[in-house]
Amino acid sequence: MKQQGCLYPFFGIFAMAGLLCGVIGFSMLYSRYRLVNEGIKTTGTVIDLNWSKNTVAPVVGFEDEWGNALEYHSAFYTNIDPYTLGQEVVIYYDPKNPKDATLEGEGWEGWFPLIFLLTHGGVGFGGLYWLEKKRRLYKWLQEKGYEVQAHFTQIKESYNKRRFYALQCEWTDPYTKILHQFESEKTAKEPPASLTPGTLIRVLIDPDNPKRYWVDTTFWDG
Repeated sequence: MKQQGCLYPFFGIFAMAGLLCGVIGFSMLYSRYRLVNEGIKTTGTVIDLNWSKNTVAPVVGFEDEWGNALEYHSAFYTNIDPYTLGQEVVIYYDPKNPKDATLEGEGWEGWFPLIFLLTHGGVGFGGLYWLEKKRRLYKWLQEKGYEVQAHFTQIKESYNKRRFYALQCEWTDPYTKILHQFESEKTAKEPPASLTPGTLIRVLIDPDNPKRYWVDTTFWDG
């Protein structure tokens, strides 16, 4: 469980990043929803353009319900059907705070943070769920698991920036005569030279479901 325990901070960072993006995304979408449904709709005119490389965001002049002249500086840059000076646009604003406004057609950028909620949050929360599931299984097997002595068969190697090893062993149920194969958690520590085919390995299993098991490698990476 030592190797998996090191993954909690990794998945935790992804989960927090996804959650933060989700909060930002929902906040942006709710703000737009509130303005469009509860704010005042009026017509404004593009009086200036802010350029960033090949994209443009408009500065819109409009009047509130009392005739006060206001400006809205859009933070939404686009190169698709770009705005032009003098163009009339539909704008929604909060009558209590006219500087809080949005243009018709804006707002879909609020979905981008939600994509990160699904991707980063999915990795983070999915990983934390998997770790917690493994932790609970480990705890249950330590308390109620049935101990068997399996025979070591081979070392399985994998490579992801560095080399990892997993111990494979097998045990035949003396009552059912069914052969069960087990594989330990991966570790970056090289296997000991004393580990030879046939070496007895302690394995804890769920007697009702031997697919739920834990291979004891404390002699190796402990």
